[in-house]
Amino acid sequence: MKHRSFQLEQQWCMIHYPERPNGFGVMILGDYHHYVDNNNSFWLQQEARNPIIRELNDNGYFVFYSNLFGANWGSDQAVQLAKRMYQYVKRTEIMNSKIHILADGMGALVLRKLYPMLRDDLRSVVLYSPCVSLYEHYHQEKEQKFFYKKLQREISQANEIKEKDCEQWVNFYQGDYLDFMSYSIPLYMIQWVSTTRYKKQFPFIKEIYKDRMKKKYLTDLFFLLPEKKSTIGGKITSYFQKHEYEL
Repeated sequence: MKHRSFQLEQQWCMIHYPERPNGFGVMILGDYHHYVDNNNSFWLQQEARNPIIRELNDNGYFVFYSNLFGANWGSDQAVQLAKRMYQYVKRTEIMNSKIHILADGMGALVLRKLYPMLRDDLRSVVLYSPCVSLYEHYHQEKEQKFFYKKLQREISQANEIKEKDCEQWVNFYQGDYLDFMSYSIPLYMIQWVSTTRYKKQFPFIKEIYKDRMKKKYLTDLFFLLPEKKSTIGGKITSYFQKHEYEL
């Protein structure tokens, strides 16, 4: 795959180029373990993610993403960088200004704040086994001391707060998942049935789905079985293609 690395705010970013461009772009917002450096990335290395990039490229999509300060947990700094990356790619590449977003895991927390900034520049969104509520995930991890301390450290570093103030800060986000109900953009939620990392997110995902359906917002929910993981790139690509009739 042909790709190019570049830096914004000292964070590595990467764009993958299709051989036969269709003129549309996909911005990926990665999970907590997603990384990008000067010549490699999690999406190139990881066996379940690489085929998604290949499928998108094979169907003509520009695909781009950033390291976004690592485990950012939806920090304002990461959101602003994602916005700046979109503006940079729109300015430097020949593609339609209205893009798709693929948000993986924690990436949904970046999307939650990014959506109001890019509302008019988005075509559709796919949430891939998403973390839609930081509040719920934080309190889930309290049950496991090692993961809880690690999460506290990551959240405090990403948001420049003291670890002792972390829980009070997170509690401010109670009900954060409700924002996804108000986003009128087409939304496709893909849920791994065997997920353990965000195992308590599904009640919120189901609530988002039901509320959006009542409002008649375009919304789909798909349950992904482990033996079907090879089909996911095609499903994501097909969903994006459905929302490109209007340029």
